[in-house]
Amino acid sequence: SAASDVYKRQIFNNPENKGYFGIRVGGEVTCPGKLTAENVGVSLFKNGGGVEFGAIYNAPVVANFYIEPGLKFFYNTYSVKDDYLDRGESSSIRKFGMRIPVMAGYHFDFTNDIKVSIFTGPELEIGLSAKEYDKADNVEVKTDAYGKDGFLNRVDLLWGIGAGISYQHFYFGVSGGIGMLNMAKESDAKFHENRVTFSLGYNF
Repeated sequence: SAASDVYKRQIFNNPENKGYFGIRVGGEVTCPGKLTAENVGVSLFKNGGGVEFGAIYNAPVVANFYIEPGLKFFYNTYSVKDDYLDRGESSSIRKFGMRIPVMAGYHFDFTNDIKVSIFTGPELEIGLSAKEYDKADNVEVKTDAYGKDGFLNRVDLLWGIGAGISYQHFYFGVSGGIGMLNMAKESDAKFHENRVTFSLGYNF
């Protein structure tokens, strides 16, 4: 029927598509991978947590396909497992920086108010500050994890994949990021950082 054809067209090719800005805030689970040196991989770190906040611009391309660049800032942390520390010791990494995601996605407009989207794409991450906090005998020592004497590289490139749902102007999404670059500065070591993010937002 004509009504059915209009509904199908809205789901896959909504004629009312237009660009918009949005704000996003998210909580994340940091999932550091194995630290590999001399072909031996060790699960040195345990998962941590963090937050991110920023903005996106959703740009329609064709039908319901879109490109969505953004700019976000983040703070996250992860720590060394107790198995690799003496009793009473602790060691953690705390990072702050910026992210530039460029997602490509498709949204399915089931009603005028409810849209479901799937997306994937690269995300450039630039670390602005990273500190290593080591504590032993109730004495805490703070050192730079970046820079000349640090062990981490500042720049990472993650590949993201996720899904989201919008209700009117409100947004909720879940995404994962797979670290593509080696974050270890030592030439014979390999280390990748991954994460899962739960996002809330508002689209203008």
